[in-house]
Parts: sequence; C-alpha cells; structure tokens
Amino acid sequence: MKILADDIYEGAKRLGLVANKGPVENYGGEDVCYHMWWRYAVPVEKAKINAIFITHTDDAFKEKELLSIKDKYDIFIPMSPEDGQFLIELGFDKNKVHGINLPIRNSYVRPLTIGIFSRCYSDKRKNEQWLLDYCKSHPNVKYVDFVFIGQGWGPFVEELSSYGCSFQWICISRKMPYEYMYQQLELARLDYYLYMGMDGGAMGAYDAYAMGVKLCISDDGYHKGIPDMEYSFIDQSTFEKQLDRIVEEQVKRVSFFADNTVDNYVRKVISVLEGTNNSASNNNEFNYSVKQKRRNNYFKSTILRSSTFLFLAVYKWAKYQLVNRK
Repeated sequence: MKILADDIYEGAKRLGLVANKGPVENYGGEDVCYHMWWRYAVPVEKAKINAIFITHTDDAFKEKELLSIKDKYDIFIPMSPEDGQFLIELGFDKNKVHGINLPIRNSYVRPLTIGIFSRCYSDKRKNEQWLLDYCKSHPNVKYVDFVFIGQGWGPFVEELSSYGCSFQWICISRKMPYEYMYQQLELARLDYYLYMGMDGGAMGAYDAYAMGVKLCISDDGYHKGIPDMEYSFIDQSTFEKQLDRIVEEQVKRVSFFADNTVDNYVRKVISVLEGTNNSASNNNEFNYSVKQKRRNNYFKSTILRSSTFLFLAVYKWAKYQLVNRK
C-alpha cells in the first residue's frame, strides 16, 4: 500500500496537482484527504473530501469495522469492481463507491511462441506458403515469435523477416549427440505447435501433446485421434481463422497490460477524487452475492483476532481525539 500511495502522490504531481503525503498529522489544508490504511484511518474534518482506500476484508471483525466507517467518508475506492459490489451489498452508498482494479507493475510481457518442427521443402509440400501469406497480410504477427527447428528454412525466414516478423531458426544436425532430446526441450518451451501439412500427420504433434503444448495442426490423418485439438484446420482459409484466434489472445494480453499501467490507475483515482469521472463507479451486475461469497471464505474468529479488533478500536479513538484537538 505504501508503494501504491507513492504512485498516487507522484502521479498527482505529474498531473499538475499540489500533493502532500505522510501521517494525518501532516495535513496542510489540502482539499482532498485520501486515506490508505482504512483500519487505522480517521477522517480529517477540515478537508472538503475524505476518501479512503479499502483493502481485504477477510473475517467478521473486519466486516464490523468496515461497517462502522460507511457513513464517515465521501469516497470509497476498493481494489476492484467486485470489491465495490461487496461494499454496496453491505449497505454502502453506491454513489460513493468506485471499484478500480489494482494496477499492474509488470514491465515485460513474454512474446507468444509458435513452433514449427519439420524440414522445409522447396516445393512447399507442407503448405509453408500459407504462413508466408498470413504474415504478409496480418500485421499483428508482430506479437509472435516463430521458432523453426529443422533443415532448409533459410530462404523462408529471409522472406519472413521482410514482413517484420520475429523468428528463431534452430538448424541442428541429426549427428549431434542427444539431438532428439534437445528438440524435445525446445518444444517444451513453446506456447503452440504448428503443423500445416495435409500428408497424414506429423509425429511432432504427439511430442507436443505429451509436453502440454497447445496444438494448431491440420485436421488430417492420425491427428484426428488426438483429444482436445482446439485449433485445427482443413484448408488455408480455416488455418488463417485459427491463427487469428491465437494471435488475438496475445493482442488482448499486451493490451491488458498497456491499459492497466500504474499511470492509468492514478489517472482514474485522481479523476474520481476530483469528481470529474464517474466511469469507475460500480455499475456492474453480478449474478451472485459477493457478500455471501466473501463470508463463506472468512477466517475463523480467534482470540488473537478479537484482541486485534479491540486494540484498533482504542487506537482509532485516541487518534480521533488527537486530530480533533488539533
């Protein structure tokens, strides 16, 4: 939470706002007071807006604490829309609840790897041309790293590179010691195994299935006996449709991380605090009771949890007296 608080503080300054951070005793007349630790927080009466960040509620005591503050703050920002729905089901004012998914801190998304394990023939007998045609006309292949293992792929990958594609060509000799196991280890690191030939099937499909690699293969020959063949095709048209599905998964993955950055999270929080954006308010419809779901998974009450609840109650009372005295 400290890291998140620092993010919001720095983000607010980047957006041109005057920001301060620290304990409530450091309050310097700011319009908005955003409290991060809800179990210890005390509203600042002089602030125009008291907002509060709501984290996990995992036992009955915390729920009771949460209910005790539902009328004391102007804005509640829980960790997700579902957490927002939980507050609403507890009786919080829906107009005060803004569920925003926590930001993502990843700075790297691994590329999608699609492997082709076979020799490349000059007569394109395994429909290798299909992949060239696809890459030439589909710019989203930039999200894919193709892995070729086998002989003869030189001219093919040279053309592939002209379309802005990423690839690895592993050209190994059958004479290399443990060559087959080397191929198996390379196979195991793939996301998808691709085979386009309509020649009865490739034993590599069995190897990939054994390794838990997803298959995108021709619906042909002994391939048809493999269970769970989600991505299969019978011609170039259906091949392209299946590859579209696979690539779109990676597009959505990269977009998800791009849309949920720390900076974008800060913008949402600041817009809620400023009252300029209500798009983050809880307008989701759930076909189940979030409150009942959470209660079903509460930790059991113990003496330690009970004493902690009592300590927090005394702490908050003392802190409230100190803030009001100032």
